[in-house]
Amino acid sequence: MGAIALFSEKYGDKVRVVSIGDFSVEFCGGTHVKNTRDIGLFKIVSESGVGAGIRRIEAVTSKDAFKLLNDRNKELNQIASSLKVNQIKDVPTRVTQVQDEIKELQQKQQSLEAKLAGQQAQNVFNDKKQAGDKTIITGIIKDAGMDQLRQLADTWRSKKLSDVLVLGTGSGQKANLIVAVADDKVKAGIKAGDLIKSIAGNIKGGGGGRPNMAQAGGKDPAGLDKAMNAAVDWLTNK
Repeated sequence: MGAIALFSEKYGDKVRVVSIGDFSVEFCGGTHVKNTRDIGLFKIVSESGVGAGIRRIEAVTSKDAFKLLNDRNKELNQIASSLKVNQIKDVPTRVTQVQDEIKELQQKQQSLEAKLAGQQAQNVFNDKKQAGDKTIITGIIKDAGMDQLRQLADTWRSKKLSDVLVLGTGSGQKANLIVAVADDKVKAGIKAGDLIKSIAGNIKGGGGGRPNMAQAGGKDPAGLDKAMNAAVDWLTNK
């Protein structure tokens, strides 16, 4: 009949074959019930792709299905309690409100971080060092993220404050570095990617990027000072 055994079960001389129109011909799935009502409650728990045009569906039935729904109901009640809503039906609305509040707080945090980073950058930008016949600005910006470092790099580039810029930030077990190189120095052979790779080891990390802009991440903020000094040495010897 064209049915194909897909699994490793051993079949007897006689097997049950289920035909679904012209779409599929398969061996019995193993339910062995006289009527689907014997199965009782049927709840799909997952769906995934196993091949081109093929989906795998997993479900629970009978007592296991009731247990699943009871467990999920308990979880929903716990969530409702945490969100301080009286009825489960109000959970989706409250979750949306919480997400909006988080988004607003994140925007405020980013704004404050950008403002703080900008204030620190004024002192950093005024400390230009000589590295051979080139100039470099290095600095560690506290309480900043990569977005703030990239914004500061854009400000540095627009003002043409030095030939090379190296900024770092870190907290806990996370550190970040960003390197920017003036366009004329890129043409002269100074590549931001080369510089970031040479100093990233000081923060136990790695990175890369474009010739005029590169960044790195690591797990040792204590190494940021060494990274700054290493950047000056690298540029001096370049």
